[in-house]
Amino acid sequence: MKKVYLAVFASNLGMISFGLFFGWSSPSLSLLLQDDSPIPLTVQQAAWVSSIYTLASAVGSVLCSYVVNVIGRKTTLAFAAIPGVIGWMMIALATSAWELIAGRFVCGLSNGFGYICATMYIGEISPANIRGTLTSTLTVAAKFGLFVEWAIGPFLSIRNLALVSSLIPILFFVSLISLPESPYHLMRRGRNQEAVTCLMQLRGATDVSKEMEMIEKSIKYDLSNNTGLWELVSVSGNRKALIVVLGLFVIQQWSGSLAILSYAELIFNATKNQLQGKYLTMILGGVQVMCAVMSASIVDRYSRRTLLLISTSGVTISTYLIGLFFCLQYIEMDISEITWLPAAGSILYIVTYAFGLAALPFTMMSEVFPTNVKALGSTIGMLCCNCCAFAVTLSYQSIVEQNGIYVAFWLFSSITALGIIFIYYCVPETKRKTLQEIQEQLHGYKL
Repeated sequence: MKKVYLAVFASNLGMISFGLFFGWSSPSLSLLLQDDSPIPLTVQQAAWVSSIYTLASAVGSVLCSYVVNVIGRKTTLAFAAIPGVIGWMMIALATSAWELIAGRFVCGLSNGFGYICATMYIGEISPANIRGTLTSTLTVAAKFGLFVEWAIGPFLSIRNLALVSSLIPILFFVSLISLPESPYHLMRRGRNQEAVTCLMQLRGATDVSKEMEMIEKSIKYDLSNNTGLWELVSVSGNRKALIVVLGLFVIQQWSGSLAILSYAELIFNATKNQLQGKYLTMILGGVQVMCAVMSASIVDRYSRRTLLLISTSGVTISTYLIGLFFCLQYIEMDISEITWLPAAGSILYIVTYAFGLAALPFTMMSEVFPTNVKALGSTIGMLCCNCCAFAVTLSYQSIVEQNGIYVAFWLFSSITALGIIFIYYCVPETKRKTLQEIQEQLHGYKL
């Protein structure tokens, strides 16, 4: 099992790197939109600097689907570190808005490759009884990276923040060198003896015949089917898996997570609270990390559906409360006694979001697709996730400028309210089930 934990650690370094990408916007846009900004930006340019990252992630996820089944999960994951380093260097050397946008785009390519590969890799090498916990640690790592960026960003220049952040993808690349490939991938490529050797390394045991038999059975079934889009949408079980993943990602992104993460400092500054926005943002980031850790520790103790329903309900309430504050501010009511409400609502959001919507869509994406369409299904899932994230981050500022902050947050609240219904009726339970058992559940018969 030692190798499994080393693989999780290495993958988590990658997720910290992706968290740094996500966290960059909040402290940096606050500096870039000031009158004495080193790179003056308009509000629209700032929206593109923030959102282009998610659009590039969508591009990266599509490119990933063409290589992950050819060169392997681990190799593709290592490759994801390269554009991460290049992107940070471009941001460090940027002197114009377009150079910042280009740097953010390259960082997004890294994220697009890495998020799919890390989730797929850990999902395939982990034992069924702790798979939920191990895949959830990826989200903890991403939240930690975001917190680090929020904590140090306000005190560093744009250039120095990028240079410091570039160290993590370098460590990520180095840490992956000695790790084994996914046995599922090796078996799928016909490299059976290598698959056995890798599984022995991962489990720390000499007898892995029972698990290899299950993997071989699953791979044989998957390879007897096509790997294209028609196979994904025409087969009932595959189609169910796709609907579940796409639905969860739409709910996750349109809950407003990227708006809060990208514009947290600007949102808090708009409340005119006595405590500066950057300090409220740091508190928010710290709470987020703690909640992500707690979520990872309980994800295999409670059902996925229960956690998702609680999470979505809490997010619905919290975004409604934040919207209520800004609505009262908009109609010029006295809000001097409730300036704490947006911070309290944001903390409630982070807490409840962390216990379900933050990690479980990625966990379930690693679980519900069979091997033959896993790369394609995961790519479409991440494409949906990133396109929704791009739409949210790009449109948020426009909605705020034209209608007010409260309209944006009430939109998020309405969508997650509908998400509760979707989760209740459409999302299956996958807790502590092997990947084979999940496929039998989705297809409705023994494979």
